[in-house]
Amino acid sequence: VCDVKYECFLSPGSSYARSSVVTAVKFTISDHPQTIDPLLKNCIGDFLKTLEDPDLNVRRVALVTFNSAAHNKPSLIRDLLDTVLPHLYNETKVRKELIREVEMGPFKHTVDDGLDIRKAAFECMYTLLDSCLDRLDIFEFLNHVEDGLKDHYDIKVF
Repeated sequence: VCDVKYECFLSPGSSYARSSVVTAVKFTISDHPQTIDPLLKNCIGDFLKTLEDPDLNVRRVALVTFNSAAHNKPSLIRDLLDTVLPHLYNETKVRKELIREVEMGPFKHTVDDGLDIRKAAFECMYTLLDSCLDRLDIFEFLNHVEDGLKDHYDIKVF
């Protein structure tokens, strides 16, 4: 994974290429020891920088990859939590710019394009409680959980 020049796929250009690369990394993470684990440990931080990507789907895929690492191999991400958590917490917020109203005949329906990424962020938080509790500032963590309790029903379920 890391011997390949993956930086070119993570650079600006196609958001599909960036999300594909990050998804591929997710599938290299297994709960069993693998020969690729030391390489992943060295470069997973580069892949998690896509949590800052301007594309919503790339950030969602990055959260899913982060969740997979936190669940299957927490050792890959434990040392990165100080830099990753602010981005994770940022994705738990409702963004008004991602909410739009769609007309369906005489009715108006509200669509929240940020719902899936918030769900992924809260799934990560739930996983971190199991795998990295000792590395979390529990008060800051709970502040974001509290915000989630005020959110859409699908978020409250977590």
